[in-house]
Amino acid sequence: MGDVSEKEKEFSDIELCYKAMGLSFSDNPEQVERTYRKLKDDYGKAMRSSDSIVRAGASENLKQLEELFATITGSLIYKDYAREYEKYKELKAEKLAERKKKQQQKPIVKEKMVNCPYCQKLIAPELKVCIYCRGKILTPMERLVVKMFSKRNMIILGVLLLLISATVVLSVYKR
Repeated sequence: MGDVSEKEKEFSDIELCYKAMGLSFSDNPEQVERTYRKLKDDYGKAMRSSDSIVRAGASENLKQLEELFATITGSLIYKDYAREYEKYKELKAEKLAERKKKQQQKPIVKEKMVNCPYCQKLIAPELKVCIYCRGKILTPMERLVVKMFSKRNMIILGVLLLLISATVVLSVYKR
């Protein structure tokens, strides 16, 4: 029972230290150290002041800051959190390295866009139907087949075949 109250007391002491430094309890170790360095620099500048009262106040604040930082970094909670944060950073770095490696392996090919033959808007070349005008996009072979076997061409071909067959039939009957 006494062990639980000691942990609660340590937790509340550390939480107060965080608040005194202007931090949140959820701030990561990098933020804690960054804030500590910034405050230490600020107090160091104040200690170089020509005013003795400002120097004395800065000196006292610097001592308190050192105590707060020592309390925070010396706590088991902070050490556990720092260990977990380091694991998180390493995992994040590994994932980033894997992503960069994959990007380097794949050549980046920018897809060339083509104009739709009907509406002239840019579309991906592999599309079979225009996403804008819903026109059917034909391959060069399909275009050739459509042009060759159009209704007009089929009628002309039929008339020519009829004329040729009539000429052949007439030439056979004249003999």
